[in-house]
Amino acid sequence: MRIVSVILAVVLAAATVGAVEYRYSVGGGGGLVWPSGGDFFTFDSENTIGFAVGHRLSQNWQLDLEYAAFSFDNDTTQRRIDSVGTLFNNSPLKLKSTRLGLRVDRKLFDPGRFLNLTLGLGGGLMIWKAVDPGTNTTYAVRGEKEETTDLAASELYLVGQTAILLRPTSRLSLHLVGEADYLTGAGAEFEQAVRDARDRLYLGLSAKLYFHFGPVDVPEWRSDRSWSDADNRPAPARQPRRDSDGDGIDDASDRCLNTPRGAEVDASGCPVDSDYDGVPNGLDDCPGTLANARDRVDIHGCPVDSDFDGIADYADNCAFNPVGAQVDARGCPIDTDGDGVPNGLDDCPYTLVGTEVDQYGCIDLTMLSEPMVLNIDYPSGGFDVDPHNRTRIERLAGLLNFVKDIKLDINGYTDDIGTAPANRALSEKRASRVKGILVFLGVEADRMKVFGRGETNFVASNQTAEGRARNRRIEIVFYK
Repeated sequence: MRIVSVILAVVLAAATVGAVEYRYSVGGGGGLVWPSGGDFFTFDSENTIGFAVGHRLSQNWQLDLEYAAFSFDNDTTQRRIDSVGTLFNNSPLKLKSTRLGLRVDRKLFDPGRFLNLTLGLGGGLMIWKAVDPGTNTTYAVRGEKEETTDLAASELYLVGQTAILLRPTSRLSLHLVGEADYLTGAGAEFEQAVRDARDRLYLGLSAKLYFHFGPVDVPEWRSDRSWSDADNRPAPARQPRRDSDGDGIDDASDRCLNTPRGAEVDASGCPVDSDYDGVPNGLDDCPGTLANARDRVDIHGCPVDSDFDGIADYADNCAFNPVGAQVDARGCPIDTDGDGVPNGLDDCPYTLVGTEVDQYGCIDLTMLSEPMVLNIDYPSGGFDVDPHNRTRIERLAGLLNFVKDIKLDINGYTDDIGTAPANRALSEKRASRVKGILVFLGVEADRMKVFGRGETNFVASNQTAEGRARNRRIEIVFYK
């Protein structure tokens, strides 16, 4: 191994092709690429092809614009052990990807050498989608806000690259490249389960052939010399510096002299606000605020939640709920029994639908604190209950079916028209009809007593039709 290292060092030191003079490059090639970093799908390495155009910035620095395309097929023979929505780990799936990026490369040795090494960094846009290979339709998954969305994205990526560069002539070069693309997630808005299942790292090995051309007046940067020659000049004497706002930028170079203490600043001394919510990085407790929440953040840069229900105002369809109410994913109150008192504030969350309740969501027993009077519109000598009062009786039955310890006296009264015995019998018949309705609605018969009071206990004058109508009534008295 030591002998190989010595030979390689000799080749790097001696092998040159003379001065390298060009400004532009075009090239292309192919190789293998494979995904990594996920724990759900199983993809094998696949072929990739691509091309690039370059602009030489200086003797050792070059800027390349790259395009590449590749696709992967999921292993459908693996055992089905996991799923994300309707997708299983052995679902037939083709992941189609197109990469468009920009990268800066730096040659580590004299650019005239036959054999050289390069390092490169950059980024760009990865456009990908997951399709069913049989129908070529894009799979659907749940998005970041629980909506249905395509399993596809135009996503930002970062790339790191190293290459062995062989230059047989000044106009041709062969690059043997190893690179890694990291998908940042910017532009891919999916639920957490999908993000966890994805492969976020693409590794590749490829060979690329470049042709170089253009004018020869390429400048030499000072930084190019500093990579190989140490600057032995004595450091200049330190000059007194003034930094009024303590952000690390001298006042002479600081375009924002009143930056708040603790805020991150750029090279010109102005605050950096990555999420554009008005609170600079370093003072922002929530630096990744979404775009639709930027106008509704507090002084710490976090989304406002006016009703303290755990749903920020920007995503809350019901932003002013009573404090303590349970809410759904849209921020609206949950009312299991539909009684108008939300869960969390409802002391009786399973009240029968339609039952009157108090402010705490429990059955309202105030109606049982005094007799219920039914002024039934009886025809002369009749005993049937009119629809309005029948509805009242139905509501009473619903309450009595919950409160089992309440008993009832059902008293029937008439006006003074007719004989006393006849009126007593008619009033008892009318009271019995009310009892029969309550029994039909589920109230136990042994909880009720019927009394025909006849023409007694008048509540109005019998000299008018209105007064006689008020005297023809049913009074229900409640007791334990």
